[in-house]
Amino acid sequence: MKVHSSVGPGLDEEIYHLELVAALTAAGISHLSKPRRDLVYRGIVTDTFEPDFVVENHFIPELKCLRGPFAPEHWVQVVCYCKFWRLRTSLLIDFGKQSLIWDRFLYRSHTASLPKIKPPAFVTNPSLANEIIHVVAECLNEIGLGYRQTTWRGLVCAAIQSAGIKVRLNPSATVLNHPHITMPSLVIDDTCAVFVTALNDGITATERSTLQTHLRWLNLEWGIVFHFGKTTADCTFVQQPKKKVPADSGRPADYL
Repeated sequence: MKVHSSVGPGLDEEIYHLELVAALTAAGISHLSKPRRDLVYRGIVTDTFEPDFVVENHFIPELKCLRGPFAPEHWVQVVCYCKFWRLRTSLLIDFGKQSLIWDRFLYRSHTASLPKIKPPAFVTNPSLANEIIHVVAECLNEIGLGYRQTTWRGLVCAAIQSAGIKVRLNPSATVLNHPHITMPSLVIDDTCAVFVTALNDGITATERSTLQTHLRWLNLEWGIVFHFGKTTADCTFVQQPKKKVPADSGRPADYL
C-alpha cells in the first residue's frame, strides 16, 4: 500500500516491482525477486516458472497493473506458481486502480487418476495407445494436478519420450494454401496425435473437434485428448473425420 501511495496508480508494472524490492529489503523481509526455475521431469525440462516474488518461503505475491479485473489466466498463473514452489498462499496485487486491489488465493493440491479405457476399433495401433495412456497415467500419479495446459503438454511430451517413443511437439502442416501452420498437439511415432487441456471443467466438444482438425491436416487416423483439471483427470480417443462430398464436386467422395 505504501508503494502504491508513493508511486501512484497506472504506471508500468516494473516500477512497482522495483519499489517493492526496495521496501522489502529495507524492512528486512527475506524474499526472492523474479526467481527463474525449471520444471524437470525424467531429465527433460518441461516448463519454466518466474513469479514476481517468493517471500520468506511462505507466499507468492504476483503484481499486475490492469485496466479491468483479474482474469482467469492470472489465477492459473498463481496456481502453477504455488504448486511448483509448494506454497499454499499467493496474493494477486493490482496497481492499476485508484485504490490498491488485492486478492488472496489458497492453493490446495489434488491427486487424480486417468480412467481405464480400451482403445476403440478405429485405433490402428492399440499397443501404442495403451503405452501412451500408461506413461501419462504414471506421470500424473507422480506429479499430481495443478499445472496449466502448456506445462502439462511439456510433461506429457517428456513422459512419452522417456518411454523411448518418438514425439514431435507442435507439428506443422499445410492448411489449404497456407504452409507451416503450427498445430498445438503432439505427434506420436508418426502414427497419432495427442492434445492436452488443463485447469478447466473437462473435455469439451470443442476440444475433440480441435484434435479432429489437427488429425485432418496432419493426415493421422486417430488421437487422444488428455485433460488435467482442477480435481479430476480424463482422456478420450478421437478419430479423424471423414467428410462426404457430392460426386460431381470435382473432389474424391472421401477427403480429409
